[in-house]
Order: sequence, then C-alpha cells, then structure tokens
Amino acid sequence: MRYRSCYWIETGINFDIDSYKVCCLYSAKGGGNTIVKDNYKGEPVDWDKFFEFKKMMKDMHKRGETYPKCEGCIYLEEKDWPDDHTKISMINLDYWTKCNSKCSYCHTMLDKERYNKFKNYNFLPILKDMIKRDILRNNGHVSFGGGEVTLLREFDKLLHIFMDAGFPLTRIHSSCIKYSRAIEKGLKNGCVDLIVSVDAGSKQMHEKIKQVKSYDKVWKNLKRYASHQKDPYAVKSKYILIPGENDIKEEIDLWLQKSKENGINCVFHEIESKWFYARRDRNEEIPKEILEFFDYAKEKAEALGLKYVLYERAEHMMEYIKERNEQKESQ
Repeated sequence: MRYRSCYWIETGINFDIDSYKVCCLYSAKGGGNTIVKDNYKGEPVDWDKFFEFKKMMKDMHKRGETYPKCEGCIYLEEKDWPDDHTKISMINLDYWTKCNSKCSYCHTMLDKERYNKFKNYNFLPILKDMIKRDILRNNGHVSFGGGEVTLLREFDKLLHIFMDAGFPLTRIHSSCIKYSRAIEKGLKNGCVDLIVSVDAGSKQMHEKIKQVKSYDKVWKNLKRYASHQKDPYAVKSKYILIPGENDIKEEIDLWLQKSKENGINCVFHEIESKWFYARRDRNEEIPKEILEFFDYAKEKAEALGLKYVLYERAEHMMEYIKERNEQKESQ
C-alpha cells in the first residue's frame, strides 16, 4: 500500500539505556524519541505488544495522518510499503554510556562519573531471542551508538553475529582512541561503516572539546582503519559544529586536510544538539553565519575531492530553514 512512512516505523527498533523505542532520531519538530517500553532493564521483549504499537503508527500513516513524534521528520517518504508487521531489519544499539572521551557537548558530562559506572543490560540474549523467533531480517542495517563501542564487553560477539547473518551494513560510532580488530575485519569485508567525531583540526581544539589527550592516537587509528576499508567511503571523519567554540575556518581547513592525508574520502558535518534543539523548539531563525560556515566547509571539502555529507541534525536544520523561508514567501 502506498502511504507516507519510513524504514524505522516499518522495520526498526532502538535499544536505549532504559527503554526500547521505534527509532533513534530526535531532530524532527515532533521530537522523535518514540518510546514503546520505558524502565527497561534487558528483560525479554514483549514482541506482540511491540509490533502492535508499530501497527498503530502505520495505520495512522495509512489514513494520511502523521504520528505526532514524527512530525517534520525528513525521513518520512511516500511509497509502496510492504504489508509486513512482524519483522525487524533496522536496529540501533544505544544502551551503554561508558566512554574513554569527555566530549564537552555530550549529555553524560552532567555526571560523567555516574555514567561511566552505569551498569548496562546485555543485548546478546535479546538478539539470540530475535534470531530464534525469526524476527530478524538481514536486508537493513545495524547501528552502534551509545558510549564508546570498543569498551562494550559484548561488542565483538554482536558484530560477528551481524556480519555472519549477512547484514549489508553495520554503522559504528567510535572515539577511535582504542583500536578494534573486529571493526577492522568488518571494514575489510565491506560491511562496516565507521564514523569518528574528530570535531577539530588542531590538537589544542581537539583536547579542549574531548578533554582527553588523544589527538595523535585518533588520527593514527583512523589512518590504520582507512587502510583496510574495502569501500573507499566506509571510514568517515565527522565534525560537530559547536557555535562559539569550534566554528573557526582554520579548524575546518585543518580537519579536512588531516582527513585527506589519512586516507579518509568522506566527511560528515553536524550541528551540536543542545544549540540546535533550543532554536528548533523556540522556532528561532538559524543565524546566517552558521549557514555560511556549512557552505564554506562543503566548498573546501569538495575542492579536496572529499565526499561531503550533512549528518542528521544538520539535515533537519536545513529542512527547517527551507520551511521557514517558504512560510515567509507565502505570507
């Protein structure tokens, strides 16, 4: 049936620290964060209730309505969606907080000691249950977010299960401070997508934002990962723009140059979460200089032959600006 929906509504699930949700996206006007089960601690998932919740969302969209949390999401797409309510092929794992970096923009910095000691539940039994029940379909993708993925005890086992199951893509977010042979293997096989938020060009700015001395190690590991990538765009360097802190053209220039020198062919550009959400929620204009900064980064990246991609919040920010301009023109 043809209607407006997305792959997360249709086949997705997000395992968060203390809940499981339909997706992991927060940037839409509706706020995303569609919680199905709260106060979750890793117990067996009630799949009947979960798929019933998803069916409710799909039925709304089939009627031409939009689930409130999905309002304004750029990933909604009108197309013929398969009539299948009981399979999962999009998984986001975000259920741990321990990290070896102290990024100034991270929500865990409100109480880093507590978050680093936080005892997460294990996902491996849940994954095995999904396989046993034939709920898992391998035509989508898996994403690891959370804290630092290489510190997650069951990470290697999980990644190998997804690789052996034939998932075409597993997206991994890492600080790149600790090197992983499992990630290296996935890159060699062409089924892993690695994203590393460098967020700076210079060592001084990197240490200011990350609050750990890891600049040289990060670039060394990035270069090593890039040397093993089967897909030339698999290893990605990301720059989260923090207005008032790293919105400096010289930092962008250095970041892009370092990416190029270390064998990285694709760069991601993002906007800091608290800054963006505050303006989105207050319906404020996005300052012109921020847009000019993104334009500058794109021009410089493409001049170096790098693939330049906006990340989720930045994509929503551009759509938000487009909508505001259209509203002005119609008045």
